[in-house]
Amino acid sequence: MSNLEDQQIVEIENRYWVDMWNSLERLQDNKDFQRVVLDGYFKDRAINGVSLLAQDSVVQSGRRTEVMEDLIAISSLQDHFITIENLGNIPAESEDDLEA
Repeated sequence: MSNLEDQQIVEIENRYWVDMWNSLERLQDNKDFQRVVLDGYFKDRAINGVSLLAQDSVVQSGRRTEVMEDLIAISSLQDHFITIENLGNIPAESEDDLEA
């Protein structure tokens, strides 16, 4: 591949992440998204899951793995959002370079 092709690939990938970040920002401004995902899933469900880990009935029935998998799913979605923010939230002057 030539340097021009490499640069074009990088520009396309950068645009993808910037577009993803813009979409995520709009979602995070939405009150329903905040209630359902940020509060209901990331906070409430995570807190409830952590609380379940210490319950005797969960331990005795061997359901801790199931609870851990739910917590891992929450963590995975949060990590995806963090990846979008880290790769797509670039300074304004760099964003101008993408459009040039």
